[in-house]
Amino acid sequence: MARRAPKQSRQRWRELFLDFIGHLSIISKEIDAGRRVPLLDVMYGAQHYFLNEICDGLDNGIHSFTFLKARQLGISTIGLAIDLFWLSVHEKIQGALVVDEEGNKEKFRVLLEQYIEGLPRGLRVGIARHNRNLLVLNNGSSLDYLVAGQKRGKATLGQSRALNFLHATEVSSYGSEEGFASLTASLAQKHPHRLYIYESTAKGLNLFYDLWNDAKEDDLTQRARFLGWWLKEDYAFKRGSPEFQRYWNAKLDDGEKELCKQVWDLYQFKITAEQLAWHRWYRTTKISDENLMNQNFPWTEDQAFIMSGKSFFPVRRVVDEIRAIDNAKVPLQAYRYHMGENFLATEIEQVERTRDADLRVWEEPVENAVYVMGMDPAYGRNDNKDRHCIEVCRCYADRCVQVAEYATDLPETYQAAWAMAHLAGVYKNVWINLEIGGPGAAIMNELRHLRQLLDAGALNKTANAEISMENVFGGVRWYLYHRPDSMGAGYVYNWKTTADNKLMIMNQMRDNYTLRSLLLRSIPLLQEMERVVQDGGEIAAEGRAKDDRVFAMALANRAWVDWIRPGMIASNERYEIVSEREKLMDDQPRATFMGSLVQDFFERQREARFDQEDARAWDFDAPWAIGEVEEEFE
Repeated sequence: MARRAPKQSRQRWRELFLDFIGHLSIISKEIDAGRRVPLLDVMYGAQHYFLNEICDGLDNGIHSFTFLKARQLGISTIGLAIDLFWLSVHEKIQGALVVDEEGNKEKFRVLLEQYIEGLPRGLRVGIARHNRNLLVLNNGSSLDYLVAGQKRGKATLGQSRALNFLHATEVSSYGSEEGFASLTASLAQKHPHRLYIYESTAKGLNLFYDLWNDAKEDDLTQRARFLGWWLKEDYAFKRGSPEFQRYWNAKLDDGEKELCKQVWDLYQFKITAEQLAWHRWYRTTKISDENLMNQNFPWTEDQAFIMSGKSFFPVRRVVDEIRAIDNAKVPLQAYRYHMGENFLATEIEQVERTRDADLRVWEEPVENAVYVMGMDPAYGRNDNKDRHCIEVCRCYADRCVQVAEYATDLPETYQAAWAMAHLAGVYKNVWINLEIGGPGAAIMNELRHLRQLLDAGALNKTANAEISMENVFGGVRWYLYHRPDSMGAGYVYNWKTTADNKLMIMNQMRDNYTLRSLLLRSIPLLQEMERVVQDGGEIAAEGRAKDDRVFAMALANRAWVDWIRPGMIASNERYEIVSEREKLMDDQPRATFMGSLVQDFFERQREARFDQEDARAWDFDAPWAIGEVEEEFE
């Protein structure tokens, strides 16, 4: 089996499942074709692993399972058995079986009916109604047959439904992201017998890719598991067979060595010579396209999602970096902003999980360092780019290194402006390049407003005497844009995207990333880069995927290239030289992010408000006081 076997706690559910499945039969494609055989007698290792993971998860309070699989592992077949079991042992379950096309819906409907007819009387709940759209059992449980569609799909897939059971198969082929979002929005969150199973092969970076990443990140309530081709016993040639003799030469090439090592490191599964012989035969005679082979018969989960050459960034490099960052557990500090009624009321707290953060920090601010900041506001380029994103990088002569990232889907532009002002105050010597289109102009206006308040002394009146808000703006410089084909001396502030300059700025970022001049640390940023494709003159994320982080980084990279790098090259401020110099200063006191000037001010403001609220808490005439006290003792 892949991975280590789940703990024995799974036996409670597993024994029940196996007892039930022991009475089911199917028409096998491999053994006595056309004759019905017991399902348990022909189950593959992949099917046992699939079943074990669901059983173990259920015993540990997990209700949502996402499986990335190779082709023809029999997962849909064993999944249908689980569907019938769950509806049979629980009354009044409202479920749905979602498939990619009409043909599969009819095939699965017939198989379920055959499963039911083959059950003994003691286990057969009985069918109250069964047609091409709905199965209703005598215990009140029901299963809708839904088709997601492979092209346009149905945007109303989950409309007028309240589900507590779902089996979605071949999710990567669903045609409508809106329909799938509608479906998942209909799922119960607290029903004691809820169960949601998503299983699919990979077909590029689509909605299933997003679903897979979400499940991996949220390992407290979801389980994501990979089912490689090597889990199926049939994918091997017996020793001594003509095929084995022809395709096994007792040697591994470099690529096979690396892949076998990855499978062992990630899943504790040892690939055999018999399996290697089969894989060589299949990729030589059946699927000669490497990307298609990796998609249908992947060795690892990362390999499954690698697309063909249409990706704008080098996908293999991006995938390798995501894996390296994830394996190395690159340290970062995660924060969440709490925006108040004005800039001085802003608070920031450190959070434990990155999924709860809108600000990620990899490096503390360094005195006298030079930084660039790229900001792409929500809806700045089109209606689908709906997040405010800020990327902060430290500059060297030969390298631009990501040190912080802010991303939020909160639409208020003034809040994004305050986050920008805060980060500028923390990192101090910053060159800002802002996408001025759309809400960008509003962000500029809000920053001007803050500056006016500062100049008028309105901010300093409420600030602690030790705090100088000049640090918010004192080191800030704005990117100055100059058309490269212009002979004039005219400059304008910041960046306004056009079709021509977008090609230029994105190609510039790709070049620097490929040449390793741009060092990235954010997995969400790299995941967005995977989704960026070039279609003619347009460079953007596929479909409704996001690329706000990518464009914010392209803006920061542009500021470094145009305004910072030339001067640092002249002064030989290369990464290695600067790093060695700073190592000698390790014993010197340094500013920390949470202890920075602006953060310190925000913290003082928070403490002051808490003191005021503590005093008011004794006033039980306050309309909110009683509610808070009651909630505390509920």
